[in-house]
Amino acid sequence: MMVTVLFSDLKGFTSTSELLEPQALIDWLNSYMEAMADLVMAHGGVVDDYAGDGIKADFGVPLARSSAVEFSDDAMRAVACALAMGKKMEELNRLWRETGLPTGGVRVGIFSGPVIAGAIGSPKRLKYTTVGDTVNSAARLESYKREAAGDGCCWRILIGDSTRQYLDDSFKTRFVGEESVKGKSQQIAIYQVLGRDGGGQDN
Repeated sequence: MMVTVLFSDLKGFTSTSELLEPQALIDWLNSYMEAMADLVMAHGGVVDDYAGDGIKADFGVPLARSSAVEFSDDAMRAVACALAMGKKMEELNRLWRETGLPTGGVRVGIFSGPVIAGAIGSPKRLKYTTVGDTVNSAARLESYKREAAGDGCCWRILIGDSTRQYLDDSFKTRFVGEESVKGKSQQIAIYQVLGRDGGGQDN
């Protein structure tokens, strides 16, 4: 089935974990996780997994899509969700500064393509998830050159060309390059999402 997969990661979690007491750290992390998960669901996505400070979300499950219009809708909702995550990160940082807490940033990687979806695990603990090259590609885009992520901004969104082709003209993107990413033999065409023109809603 065709799905758009989104991976997000909280930049600054490691350094923050060294500054805060355990309960304060959990509260800080949960305030971020709750806000981002709410945005995924508000944009029609499904939170697939949490891993530390990371979130994996799928757009296009559990019902299989059958048309290019549906594929495009999933991709645009995923990217709109990522932009909303960026705005929410700015809001959280303002709140955290006011309360004396460390600030953070969000990195997002998005890739569209075929996946295998189903219940995976043992009979005692099954979990519905997606697997495949599309999932791996989205994860690699999120972690791509993570040290340089942000360029002074508290959010960064990278997408593959397979996702960009489904976007309408309201989304503003910048070509990053044809790059090799860990775990893939072929290069990926990477685009950075910069924002959306006034007609689009990202909240």
